[in-house]
Amino acid sequence: MRIKTLFLATALAIGAVAPSASADPPLIQPGWIMPVQDEGQQERRPMRPLREVIDMLRAQYGGEYVSHRVEGGERPVYVIRWRMPDGVTTRDFRIDASR
Repeated sequence: MRIKTLFLATALAIGAVAPSASADPPLIQPGWIMPVQDEGQQERRPMRPLREVIDMLRAQYGGEYVSHRVEGGERPVYVIRWRMPDGVTTRDFRIDASR
């Protein structure tokens, strides 16, 4: 019985503290609005598919793909780590990623 009474008292206390549904919604202040991210930026060019770049390197140098990263900026660049055909030497190629 004490648990039911405690539960009822807790529910009534929460109901008294919670705002009513008829309360006005909070106003949105101008400082809370996120600025537009793309405003003032140049149109981005689509990037070349990584598969296309890997196939090009394989045809030109032989060897195999190890890893890659993209360096952003005005013109993104793929930095591709490539294991040469000797199996020992690795080389980093910097290739323009934009079309």
